[in-house]
Amino acid sequence: MTSIRKKLLRWLMAGQLLAVVLTSAITYFYVRSELEDMFDNRLRQLAYSVPSDADFGSQTPLHLNSLKDSDDDFAIQVWRKDGIPLLHLNSKEGTPALAAEGFSSHWSKGKFWRSFVLRHGELLVQASQPYSDRLEMSSQVALGAIAPVLVLIVVLGILVWISVSRGLRPLTELAGTLGQRRPYSLAPLDTDTLPDEVRPLVLALNRLLKRLGDALDGQRKFIADAAHELRTPLAAVQLQAQLLQSATEEEDRAQTLVQIRAGTARASHLVHQLLTLARVEPEDWQRPFVQVDLSALMKSVVADHAPAALSRQIDLGVVQDEPLFIMGEAESLRVMLGNLVDNAIRYTPQGGRVDVSLKMADGFARFEVLDNGNGIPAADRSQVFARFYRRPGTRELGSGLGLAIVQEVAAHHHGEVLLADGEKGTGLKVIVMLPITRDGANGQGLFNAG
Repeated sequence: MTSIRKKLLRWLMAGQLLAVVLTSAITYFYVRSELEDMFDNRLRQLAYSVPSDADFGSQTPLHLNSLKDSDDDFAIQVWRKDGIPLLHLNSKEGTPALAAEGFSSHWSKGKFWRSFVLRHGELLVQASQPYSDRLEMSSQVALGAIAPVLVLIVVLGILVWISVSRGLRPLTELAGTLGQRRPYSLAPLDTDTLPDEVRPLVLALNRLLKRLGDALDGQRKFIADAAHELRTPLAAVQLQAQLLQSATEEEDRAQTLVQIRAGTARASHLVHQLLTLARVEPEDWQRPFVQVDLSALMKSVVADHAPAALSRQIDLGVVQDEPLFIMGEAESLRVMLGNLVDNAIRYTPQGGRVDVSLKMADGFARFEVLDNGNGIPAADRSQVFARFYRRPGTRELGSGLGLAIVQEVAAHHHGEVLLADGEKGTGLKVIVMLPITRDGANGQGLFNAG
């Protein structure tokens, strides 16, 4: 599991550590360089402090006596120009050999030295210092200079930890608030006290809670309506079963059995439609869109309903067919078209006609299912898409869910369903328009491959 707090702390501490390392390194080498220059200036001053006219044979010049047996790590040596040594002062660090004139670094008598040699008239004056002593002193001073920086990183680390913890506290409080909620509590979360970085997340969560609330309300209404609709045919079947049990005449028993079969058929059809509607609810669709051959789908649906049409002597056929392909959900499109053809067959009188067509129209794939039945009055067309709505006086077996399913499938495919009069004002024409576009969201666009 990824932790934002740990990730922030890692990055912030890594950045601080890198800054401290770079700062310390720059400070260390800068201080070392400055001290090296200071030590070199000291060597030069010591060399120039030796007088050129002093008599080194018998005594040490008075102003150099202070260097004798001092704790200073500098050594002063005086030679004649022919290389004969005349004076050695503060030789506890050793007496290096004569080096070249000017500044030089050289190895002598087991030590590495830094020396300055000055030609002073007939004399050669050399001021020297062991490199080990220079390094020790300069390192101590440099480390002392960067010590505050090392303390600073500890202080900054503590401040970063506190700042990150306080900055992420709204997320912790939000998690606590959500953890204390009841399962069906879908009230929106308060956004007034939230920081700007967290507010978009909570706003999106509130929108999700609203959609979830709407979906739950829809499910509750759906279950209530389904229970109400199922109660009628089941009660009728129960009543007919009681009548069958008490019937003594064979004719009465046969008539009761017919009514029981009709009731069970209605209940079975209603359950089938309810399950179909549950499957095509847009909020429940998870299957990705794939390429669908609408022409082949239409022919397959017509072939599936041909026996039902023949049993009622209805002329069912395809009158127009264009090779159109879309990106969609094949099974739900089959359910949609199947409901339209099934409705047309059931509500068309015996010996009637049902025509199905598919064509391209103004950038849309246009399905048309035309029958010559009684049709739907214009005043009722806005209501027939409501779930469980059945027009008064309808005798055909039905559940009032067919057109609701059709509308759900069309909406999921970004299309629409239209109702119009049939030919010469007789019957009903159902038109389904599915947009053909190459710019569908999430790969769910439609396109014409014909």
